[in-house]
Amino acid sequence: MPSSWKGRSVKKRLIFSSLMVCALQANASASDCADAGMHLNDMAGKDQQIRQEWYALEQNSKGTPAEKEALQKRWKVIDGENLKQVKNIIAACGWPGTAKDSHSAWLLAQHADSDLAFQREARALLEASLKAGIAAARDLAYLSDRIAANEGRPQEYGTQFSQPDRCHLVIEPVDDRAMVNRRRLAIGLQSLEEYEAEGRQRFIPADCPGGTPKAQ
Repeated sequence: MPSSWKGRSVKKRLIFSSLMVCALQANASASDCADAGMHLNDMAGKDQQIRQEWYALEQNSKGTPAEKEALQKRWKVIDGENLKQVKNIIAACGWPGTAKDSHSAWLLAQHADSDLAFQREARALLEASLKAGIAAARDLAYLSDRIAANEGRPQEYGTQFSQPDRCHLVIEPVDDRAMVNRRRLAIGLQSLEEYEAEGRQRFIPADCPGGTPKAQ
């Protein structure tokens, strides 16, 4: 066989092999993206579970510092792993195309406070999803406020609060309460005053001064 033909044969095999690898990778990516919603919903479940455990521990006046420290360590691990995975999913597959999956992706971005750049990226994608009729306006409001609070700016919707201790709840600064209530009303959220009252009832234990007794 002439050397030129032999070289062409090798070249063809290399090209064919490269095409096969690309095809396999594309199929794998398509499969991963098909399961992306399931993974996002699973991570969102873990996100909520660890926070429910924390709120329950905070409500318990007998909760020990050691118990809180152990739970906070687990919380940090879960949030860190969730952040890594949701960034990979969005980088590979884009923002989710269903309302449920979009809500799960939003929840994970909402709690990605250690990566403000990702929160900003997620906000832009969420805004585009809202315009496409998929994402919820309230999700965009919550994430926008979260970013504002993380950047030290006033909130536009007043969705973010802090709890300096188990007996106090503080709404993070807002630009103007009257404007905040108008914005909230426009996207179907309750008034800021009602939101504050609901937050205190939900998160302030009954044994705190002024605490609301919980229904039995």
